[in-house]
Amino acid sequence: MKILVPVDGSEYSLKAVESACDLAKAQPFSALILMSVGIELPELEEGRYIADKMKAQAQAALVQSKQAALAKDSTLKVDTLLATGASPAEEIVKAAKDQKADLIVIGSRGLAGKTSSFLGSTASKVVTYSPCSVLVVKSD
Repeated sequence: MKILVPVDGSEYSLKAVESACDLAKAQPFSALILMSVGIELPELEEGRYIADKMKAQAQAALVQSKQAALAKDSTLKVDTLLATGASPAEEIVKAAKDQKADLIVIGSRGLAGKTSSFLGSTASKVVTYSPCSVLVVKSD
């Protein structure tokens, strides 16, 4: 089973990593693909600086999440994927298709924090457009 886990360094994504590890341990030959998206906004004048900063943040989230996954179970097969684009949800859905993921495990919210709705906008879009099943993990 291939499990795609989008991460952004938030407590919600770390909880999703924990849940994905538990699922992977229960399924023999499972693999985790930790994914982070560096947001690029080329239309902004200072777009290159912002893109570099966002990419560095995405890479840091991948490192942190991989360490958390391996700390939970050092025998897991854990790959990482860094994508760039204007929409994290679109990149996640695209990666799920490209990687032929069987499941996406995503936190209910990201770094943007709490809003009035149950799901953050990225999680909501991923649930709507995903080519595979999606498990939404709440942190509360």
